[in-house]
Amino acid sequence: MRLHKLDKIMEEEGIQCSVILSGATIFYLTGYDYITTDIGNAVALVYCDKVPTLIVPVLEKNRAESKVGDKLEVLPYSYSLSGDNVFKGGLVEAIMSKLDVSKKIGIDIQNSSSSFYLSFKEKVPNFTDISKKLAIMRAIKEEEELELIKKAGNITTSAMRIGGEKIQTNGITEREVAGLIDMTMRNEGAEDYAFPSIVAFGENSAFPHHVPSDRKIREVDNAVIDIGARYHNYCFDSTRTFIKGNFEEARKIYEIVLQAQLEAIDTVTDGVKASEVDLTARRVIEKAGYGKYFVHSTGHGVGIEVHEYPAVSPTSNDVLRENMVITVEPGIYIKGKFGVRIEDTVIVTKRKPIVLETTYKYL
Repeated sequence: MRLHKLDKIMEEEGIQCSVILSGATIFYLTGYDYITTDIGNAVALVYCDKVPTLIVPVLEKNRAESKVGDKLEVLPYSYSLSGDNVFKGGLVEAIMSKLDVSKKIGIDIQNSSSSFYLSFKEKVPNFTDISKKLAIMRAIKEEEELELIKKAGNITTSAMRIGGEKIQTNGITEREVAGLIDMTMRNEGAEDYAFPSIVAFGENSAFPHHVPSDRKIREVDNAVIDIGARYHNYCFDSTRTFIKGNFEEARKIYEIVLQAQLEAIDTVTDGVKASEVDLTARRVIEKAGYGKYFVHSTGHGVGIEVHEYPAVSPTSNDVLRENMVITVEPGIYIKGKFGVRIEDTVIVTKRKPIVLETTYKYL
């Protein structure tokens, strides 16, 4: 467990009790993984005077206990079911049964639903928001975490190669390629996907978050494949744009995006502002005359969640630190025609970043 890291944050903030609501952060601190099944605020970690209590729905009691053993107390709750040590009530009430309101309390507000926040604030009017410090804590990866991300990358590599091969089959659909990619990730050991796989051909590739359809690949076409495996609860994220046949306009745009990505990656190092990475890529695309077609930020942190701290955007105040893991993914999207995106997951170091490439990105 990593509760000592929470101790450090609490000491810095001068608080004695913390309420953690993010499934990802609870997993990071305790090893209990209620991430992919999380719906709203259903679990919490209450940490008061160095005494941790994991609060879960009653149906999660056995699994939670098997994950954490005797390292901390598991308190199941239910409005309707009863049993040994089952708290009768909802999550907020269960939290309050373990919280000392006379102490200074911290909570990760950014991971609370509006209904939870309003209910909690009625009972605890004064608390400190520790959301950002928790996000930074998770952003700087330990060696074990980096290895899990690399393994997720290896699985994603196998799936990306399958995708790149299958689009050479004339008439295959986006949905069919996505299915083969997902099957490959599962077969290679992924317990889940970091996000729903994106496979977009031609005009559909102008939509950054396209949902695979029955659109068929053509002899002259392009395909954007954006995928990532989840391995032991750690994510990966990679995008490649493949071009079929004599599609010169797409090749021209591809070269612009590739230059933007390579220059942005060159700026990634410990101590640099994340906004500088974004602006470096954006300048290349703007200089080429396609600035208005770059419609998203250049990247984001990756870890237990596929989108986490830091934000790699033009307005971000986040600073890159050694062993953070981020994506660099500029793109150009021309509605009604096509889009191009190239994305790599990279590890920040004190020198050049480590690029975890999934397959070739050079035409």
